[in-house]
Amino acid sequence: MSYREKENIINIFSGLLITAIFAWAVYQRHLDGRIDLTDDFQQWGIIFLIYAGVSVVARIIIYIIFHIINAIVTREEDIPQEDERDKLIKLKATRNSHYTFSIGFMAAIIYLALGFAPYTLFIVFVISGLLSEIIDNGSQIYYYRKGV
Repeated sequence: MSYREKENIINIFSGLLITAIFAWAVYQRHLDGRIDLTDDFQQWGIIFLIYAGVSVVARIIIYIIFHIINAIVTREEDIPQEDERDKLIKLKATRNSHYTFSIGFMAAIIYLALGFAPYTLFIVFVISGLLSEIIDNGSQIYYYRKGV
């Protein structure tokens, strides 16, 4: 398995793990009554900002750990250089990711138009963002194995 494939698998699992842990923590606070997620949109904004910061810091730590473990196991210290094939694969995967997020965005707008509660918009945004990330990394793994 190539370095890029391993990196994408780590991305998928870290995205799922970080989102699941953060969502569970926020939901527990909602159940305890510390935050009201049904009508307080300012609170949703704060939650999104905290989630972005936590996600960036956690991913940096995960990438460092991944690179250390990968260097120990494979005895390769350098990250492979990105060539034209890698760029093309990332471009195609990003396209798939953007399509997925666009569909999720439209679903959120449709939910609002159908009269669903406004907080469903935020939940659909989180889900479509996570799905688009999984599609991005999954597409890269697929294109690396299939060839472009």
